[in-house]
Amino acid sequence: MMKSFLLPSLGVVLISLSACSQTSNAENPQVATSPATPIQSPTAPVTPQPPAATSPTRTGRDLTPLFSRVWRVTKAPSTPAPGSIYVFLPNGTLLQTSCGEPYRIATWTINKQSPDILRVKEDGRQAYTMRITSLSNTTLQAQRSLDRSNENQALTLSAVEQEFVCPDIRR
Repeated sequence: MMKSFLLPSLGVVLISLSACSQTSNAENPQVATSPATPIQSPTAPVTPQPPAATSPTRTGRDLTPLFSRVWRVTKAPSTPAPGSIYVFLPNGTLLQTSCGEPYRIATWTINKQSPDILRVKEDGRQAYTMRITSLSNTTLQAQRSLDRSNENQALTLSAVEQEFVCPDIRR
């Protein structure tokens, strides 16, 4: 009889303790996550954060489409690697990858003097700036200026609208 009473009682105590240890976002609103608040490890350098994704820039351009799409390079000065994509996250993270190259996670910030210009850092160093010349839900056109070579490149990226699998690449 004692065993049949202990097991349910222990279950009730454990459920009560776990419920008491959790707080809801209504009780603690600063715990709510926001797209502009990255989670960083204690050893990671603090990166300046861009403004919220939903706010228009000072020029009136709304950058929301930039953050809500996966962008595939469709036109570049040289033939891009097959399946080259960019994913801009509102927390200042940029994922760059292709079917033939390993992925790269970089950081980006908005140029405060010219909000249509993104500054991209790779390996902790300024790598290039990207001036957005046109942005819609389906197309991103930009002028990329490489810092190390002073080369300027016109890029056109298209929003990925459907599933995509990289083709087998013969080596």
